[in-house]
Amino acid sequence: MRLNRFYLKDFSNDQRIEMKDCSIFHQIKNVLRMKIGEQVSFFNQEIESLYKIEEISKKAIVFIWQNNIENSFKPKREIILFQSLIKKDKMEWVVQKATELGVNKIIPVVSRRSEKKDINLERLNKIVVEAVEQCGRRDLPLISEPIVFSNIWSKVQGLALLGDGSGDDIIDVVKKNEENSKKISIIVGPEGGFEKSEIDLAKKNKAEIVRLNNYVLRSETASTSFISIISNF
Repeated sequence: MRLNRFYLKDFSNDQRIEMKDCSIFHQIKNVLRMKIGEQVSFFNQEIESLYKIEEISKKAIVFIWQNNIENSFKPKREIILFQSLIKKDKMEWVVQKATELGVNKIIPVVSRRSEKKDINLERLNKIVVEAVEQCGRRDLPLISEPIVFSNIWSKVQGLALLGDGSGDDIIDVVKKNEENSKKISIIVGPEGGFEKSEIDLAKKNKAEIVRLNNYVLRSETASTSFISIISNF
């Protein structure tokens, strides 16, 4: 049976937790309809613990500490996703899947062909928390405010890979740069891809231009494929 996990920013690993009128209280009582004796975990970026439900009433739920849970999520490398802005629902999907796949930072990018110029940062951070609770990792990837493409280079770390059909095979490039692959910056364009001037600027800033395969991929498909290849390489 799947363990329900809940992120608490100020979680302090108390022996007893009493939870009243809040989103987690309503989810456990009214959505999940959990019963006395069932277990949940609470966590933040430092620690995760298992709790048993001891009491449920109309106004409160009481949890009793059982044991600490070891975090087995150990990524091979740090991944930063520079995602060009796309439509709201697709952007939210990318953030969710990037979180599940272990990305450390997500930096929205305003490129020349971006369909949008802004984001709802509060909404995206909520999606991050929900994805972290679901997938089992403990740390939350950081999401920044959007930055224009020409200004991303001060934030790029490690091996920089920009996706474009004109590039070299991604596996060959990563193998060639294996010593510099502990940190990887993935740069993904919007629908329609990057303009030539943007690709030229990337090359000038020593980014490797790579292709994932021989097909033209949607931006959200490219992002998740990119991350999957890098995180499992």
